[in-house]
Amino acid sequence: MGVVNLTEEIHRRQDLVASGRDQAGHPPTGEAEDVLFLVTQAILQDYADVVQAVSTGKKDQAVLERLAARIISERGYVLKSGSQGTVKAILDNLLRYGPLQDLIDDPAVTDIFVNGPQNVYKRVNDRDIFCPDIRFRDEKHLEQFIRAVLARVGQRITQAECLVDTRDLRNRLRINAGIPPAAKTPYLCIRKHVVANFTAADFQRSGTFTPEIEEFLALSLRARLNILIAGPTGSGKTTLMRFLASHYIPEDERIVVMEEEEELFIPHRNQVALEAKKRAGEDDVEITLDDLVKNGLRMAMRRMLLGEFRGKEAFALIRAFGTGHDGGLVTVHANDLFNAVDQIAVMMLYANTPLQYEHLKLLIAQALNLIVYLENYRITDIALVAGYDHQRQEVLLEPVFETERDAAGNLVYVRHPLSDAARQLFWRRGVAIR
Repeated sequence: MGVVNLTEEIHRRQDLVASGRDQAGHPPTGEAEDVLFLVTQAILQDYADVVQAVSTGKKDQAVLERLAARIISERGYVLKSGSQGTVKAILDNLLRYGPLQDLIDDPAVTDIFVNGPQNVYKRVNDRDIFCPDIRFRDEKHLEQFIRAVLARVGQRITQAECLVDTRDLRNRLRINAGIPPAAKTPYLCIRKHVVANFTAADFQRSGTFTPEIEEFLALSLRARLNILIAGPTGSGKTTLMRFLASHYIPEDERIVVMEEEEELFIPHRNQVALEAKKRAGEDDVEITLDDLVKNGLRMAMRRMLLGEFRGKEAFALIRAFGTGHDGGLVTVHANDLFNAVDQIAVMMLYANTPLQYEHLKLLIAQALNLIVYLENYRITDIALVAGYDHQRQEVLLEPVFETERDAAGNLVYVRHPLSDAARQLFWRRGVAIR
C-alpha cells in the first residue's frame, strides 16, 4: 500500500461529501463547527505539548497540520461543504485567537473581555464597547477556546486549578481566565501591552502635557531627581515612564529596569532588564520584585527604574533612593498625590520593618523628589517633595503644576513659582531652572 498524504485525503473525502456521499457511500456526518470543535478538543486533550511547541517556534506548523488531518481521517469526520479550509480553521483555533483575532490586531483596542459565550467587550480609549458580532456557540465552546489559548503558552486550566493568570510573550498579552467552579461562566480577560513610541508632539496633541511641562520634566530628569509617577489603572503611567526614560536619560548612563512583568521595553542601549519569576513547582524558586531591587543595588547602576510599586520592594527602593541612588523612576497606583505617598507607606509595612508608619513616611520624604499624577492620559498635577511635617506626620508637597477649569469649563494648567529650596535642589544637581 502506498503512502497516503493525509491532507489530500481529507480534501478528497470532503469533495465526495459535497457530491452527496462519503467514502463508504453513507450520508455526510457532521457540520463544520462540530468537526472543528471535536478535532480541536482531541488535540488539546492529547497533544497540548505539540500546540505549545508549534506556537513557540520549536516545531514547524506542518507538524500540527498533519496531526489535525490525521485525526480527521482516523475518526471519519467529513464536512458537507467540501471546504479545503478545515485544517487551516483548526490551526487558526489553536495558534491564533479565532474570533478575537481582529481585536488583537486592532491597535486602538487595549483590553478584551469575554464575560460569557455571547458577552464580549473591547476597551477603546478607556470605554468598554459591546461586540455583538463576536460570540461563541455555548459555554463548552468558550471553555475549549480558553484551553486552546492557554495551551499555546504552556498553561492548562482544570476544575482543580480553575483560575489562571499568565502571558503570551510573543504577542505581548496578559491573559487571565477562569472556568467553573470558581467562575459561574467561563471568562477570559486579555490585556494588550501596546508599545507605542510616542513623540513629545504626540503627547502635546493628545493633551497629556504641554511644552512647558515637558521642559520641566526634562530638566528634572537631567537633575537626576527621583520621580514617582502616580495614577489610577490605565491612566498612562507606563507610557509616560517609557517616554521619559527613552528621551531624557543619557545613553552613557547604565540603568537597570525591574518589572514584575515586562511592559516598558525601553529602547536604551546601556541597560539591564530584570523580570520577576513565579514559582513553577515544588523545586522551583520564586524571584520577587524585592529580590530584583536588592540585586540591582549590587550592579553599580547609575539609575534604578521600577515598573511599579506592588509590595515590600517599596521599602528597599525607598531606602536606596534615600541613600544616594538618585535619578530613579517608579510608578504606583493611587487616587491623588497624597494618596500616592500613603500607598507607598502601606507597602513598605509589608517588609516587616520595626519602623512605625510615620517613620516610613519620613523615609519617603527624604527619598522622593518629584511626584507626577495622571488621569486618563493627562498630567493633572506635578509637585515637588518639600519635606516632612513631624507634628502632622505628613509629607509636605510643593505644587509646581495644577489643573483648573476656566470660565468656559476647559481644563487649564496653573504653574506655581518654585521656592528657593526647590531652585537650590536643581542648582546643586547642575541644572539652572526658572
